[in-house]
Amino acid sequence: MNAGRQPYSGGGARASGDAAPGTGMRRAVIATVMLVALLSLFFAAGVWQLDRAAEKRAILERFASAAESGLITELIPDSAAETLRFTSVRLTGRYLPQRQILLDNMTDGGRSGYQVLTPFVTADRTVLVNRGWVPADPDRSVLPYIAVGNDTRTIVGRINNFPAPGLRLEQLADNGADWPRRMLFPTAAELGRALEVELPAYQLQLGADEPDGYLREWRAVESGPEKHMGYAFQWFSFAALACIFYALLMLQWIRARRATGQ
Repeated sequence: MNAGRQPYSGGGARASGDAAPGTGMRRAVIATVMLVALLSLFFAAGVWQLDRAAEKRAILERFASAAESGLITELIPDSAAETLRFTSVRLTGRYLPQRQILLDNMTDGGRSGYQVLTPFVTADRTVLVNRGWVPADPDRSVLPYIAVGNDTRTIVGRINNFPAPGLRLEQLADNGADWPRRMLFPTAAELGRALEVELPAYQLQLGADEPDGYLREWRAVESGPEKHMGYAFQWFSFAALACIFYALLMLQWIRARRATGQ
């Protein structure tokens, strides 16, 4: 009786293993969006590193040119500190040895130590002179001996910024009213409050030939532009690898579509 009926062929159904229509296209779109996002990130990071390398080169050039410029004989206003950074200054005055600052967490060749900041009083102002680096005692309660005479003298030092961390944290509590006082990456304002005197926003790094100094291997920057160029190369390499991985995925997707006749 059912001879005239055609069996249902199921032509509208798909095997469970087949992908739904448009699945491959959606994957391609998602992969493309991810590639664009990653390339934006990698190129932005690479360009930023190139900019940092250019900044370091400019600082090194300024450091070299300032060494060849003449001396100035008075403290400059804060507004001119960046323009005259690394310029040498000759001042007459006296050290204030009773109140000195030990900049903590300063290393040299992997050794822990301090940079010694000593107030230098001129006829009209007080400036902090960085007399160099001294090693720290394994016993943190033992401070280095950093005495200096308070007789009138003439010194030569370079204008420079105070050391600054990559990420500034809240200033650790100092050791009360005791001197010398340890401080961790203080700002000029914090130093001024500790010394109870108005200070310039810069320090003077004592010249290498000046007496009463410690280790003084002053550098314009801690790391050169080569480091940032290396980082830039890494980021651009990540971008190239992302493009290669994307191309392999797209090739695999195209082959799969051709194999299924889609």
